[in-house]
This record gives sequence, C-alpha cells and structure tokens, in this order.
Amino acid sequence: MNQQDFNELSSLVTPEVAIDFPGAGRVEGKRRTLLLLKSILRKYDDLTFSVLEILTEGERACAVWTNEGHSATGEAYRNSGITLLHFKDEKISFISDYFKDTSFVP
Repeated sequence: MNQQDFNELSSLVTPEVAIDFPGAGRVEGKRRTLLLLKSILRKYDDLTFSVLEILTEGERACAVWTNEGHSATGEAYRNSGITLLHFKDEKISFISDYFKDTSFVP
C-alpha cells in the first residue's frame, strides 16, 4: 500500500476477492476491489502505513496498523486500525478494514 503497487497486490488476491470498506460497503471481484483501493488512495498526496502487529489463525490474518500523511487538499491525516484478511489457496479472498477515525466516512 505504501508503494501503491497494485500490480503486486493483484497477484496476491483471488479473482473473486471481496473488500468491505467503511463508507463504501462491500465490493466483489479483483477489478472492482483494486479500483476501490486506488480511488481511496487518490484522496491522499502521501499516506504511509506502519504495521505494528500481525495476528494469524488458520486461513485468517489481522494486521494492526497506523498511518499518516496528507490529503489531496494538504490537510494532515492520521489514523489507526486493523485489516482483517481471509485466505484461500494462499491468496487473499476477503479484506475488511476497521479504523478509529471515521470522520471522512459519510
């Protein structure tokens, strides 16, 4: 995410991957999932994620993270949360984000 390398991410997800993102709801399919992530990141001139902890159990993982940067309008932005990941055949099949600051979500 820090490099915004969606070609690499594309190789890590299943064709039927789904994402549930606050404010956007659930989106299904690789193309739609990647488009949603790209559109979210376009709102920021810079945004850097730091992973604090990764928890795993079976075919599930949870990344605890913080991020900070600047919006496209130049405002400072900071948040923290978790991303829940489900895996199928060693690829990501589901992504769900939960974060503390939801002020930008309608």
